[in-house]
Amino acid sequence: MDIHSDEAEHHGYADGQVPDSAQGTGWRIFFIVSGTLCGLPVFILAAQIFGSLGFVQGMQAVVLGGAITGILGALNAYTGSRSRSGLAVLADHAFGPWGARIVKLVVAVSLVGWFGVAISVTGATAAAALAKMSGWTVPPLAIGLPMSIGIAAVTLYGATGLQRLGNVLIPVTAVVLVISVILVFPDMDRVWAAPAKGPLDFANCVAAVVGTVIVGVVIQPDYGRFVRRPAGAALGSGLSLGLVYPLILTVSAIATLALGAEEVISAMIVLGFGLIAVVVLLLGAWIETAASMYSASLSFANQMPKVSFQAIVGTIWLAGVLLVVLGAEAVFIPFLMALGLALPPLAGILTLSHFMTRQAAGGRASALAAASWVAGTLAGLATTNAMLTLSGLPVMDSILVTGVTYAAGRLLIGQMEPGGKVAQTN
Repeated sequence: MDIHSDEAEHHGYADGQVPDSAQGTGWRIFFIVSGTLCGLPVFILAAQIFGSLGFVQGMQAVVLGGAITGILGALNAYTGSRSRSGLAVLADHAFGPWGARIVKLVVAVSLVGWFGVAISVTGATAAAALAKMSGWTVPPLAIGLPMSIGIAAVTLYGATGLQRLGNVLIPVTAVVLVISVILVFPDMDRVWAAPAKGPLDFANCVAAVVGTVIVGVVIQPDYGRFVRRPAGAALGSGLSLGLVYPLILTVSAIATLALGAEEVISAMIVLGFGLIAVVVLLLGAWIETAASMYSASLSFANQMPKVSFQAIVGTIWLAGVLLVVLGAEAVFIPFLMALGLALPPLAGILTLSHFMTRQAAGGRASALAAASWVAGTLAGLATTNAMLTLSGLPVMDSILVTGVTYAAGRLLIGQMEPGGKVAQTN
């Protein structure tokens, strides 16, 4: 490996394409993405959704939300593998140099925010779990701060470090969830008959399902670019987000409903497996937040090529710790709702831009991308406030409006070959 490729590797290939030597199979993206789904935010979300809608309607919400995230994730991972480029490079192509700066900043800030929220929520829950099991009072920061240091260490190893964590976490989580179902199986009648108690309605639950992982969906190109075959990248991401994700939500809710617990970690404490559950909680937070920090670092590295990757990771770590100190867990659900409206349109634009034209966006095309993003987000807000009714789901309306606006606009502004067809990406 020459000195230039070595520098690119240590900078996360933030500015260009991933070489053949760094690519692998679709299993890489499957384990990374599935591992990020085993964290506490997903368990808390499951309790919120199934507690609000009951078990049957809750399953419908998570299956629909999983289908949306699975399709978007597969398309974005496919795009990353096909182009061998991450989110930052694809944003340059779709939005132009100035528009892409805004996109990268929004995504990076969202990722840093998610890092802080996840660490804050995990520290508070782990501290409460230890208090229930042992009677010891441990400050949440005493758990969150050391964990954040380990997260930063894994981030420096990039996609390889995330995959290794996923290889361990997925089977451990599966065992814990299966044990929880077996132990409460005699109470399954109570689970099936669980009433809807609010406060979230069906549309908001679907939006929360999407919002919980939408940052991960948008950054799928960052992982898909490390997969040699685009179809393998799409399959790995699609199965994780479309199948594993709703399955984890559903199974983790069973013990919660049966015991009336706040989430599955609390349920496992009641069942006598609290220590194992806390270990899974910490491992899940480790990989989930490391993935957020990794992609946030790539976004900043793309914009600041002269700054070392290690320095960027360290700065993001400091910002995340500040959010933990400020108690970021208090804005968990509102944060999910905002992400669930603003980021799905962005995921659609990145994929459409890659497939509809081979050339980077000029002034009109970059303005179109920005306008489509705004239009989709506003459509989602309008549906949320009962001002618009297309599909009836805010997240679906935001995607539909964005897709139609962008595709139609591309044709109208003349991004076409001489033969009258939209230019295709190689």
